Amino acid sequence: MVATAHNLVSLADTIERRADTRVSLARTGTLRLADAPSSREVRIADLNRDGCRVESILPLSIDQAVTIGIPGIGQNAARITWVGQWDYGCQFDTPLPAGSVTAAMTDNVHDLGYAALRAPATFKWAPRGRLVLLGAISLAGWTAIAVTAGRLLG
Repeated sequence: MVATAHNLVSLADTIERRADTRVSLARTGTLRLADAPSSREVRIADLNRDGCRVESILPLSIDQAVTIGIPGIGQNAARITWVGQWDYGCQFDTPLPAGSVTAAMTDNVHDLGYAALRAPATFKWAPRGRLVLLGAISLAGWTAIAVTAGRLLG
């Protein structure tokens, strides 16, 4: 019981010691273990200049060295500072430069401007033209009914 209470207090102290609040990011990033040649896809749940929280099924341990790839920022060396069930707290070896968190939040997919590949614009009637067309169709329908009724009765 004492160890559990101590761990809870320690986690609360860790959260309160953060210099900056973390910003919810929820973007796909990459994580590479220090001794692995390839990176794995992870979800970066939140971020600040000092660290981030990643969600992954990778088996990571506290104080493990990793490299985290964040869209809009790039690769950053970090260490795992806490382990949850499916998420991990990471502290960057060096804080991110000013403006990095904002850069990670912006969409980094840009339109290439291929206007020729877009569908051509469709013709749209002006409101007055739509009313005239609707009136003409209605008049034609009523005229057909009147002609048919005249032939049947006459």
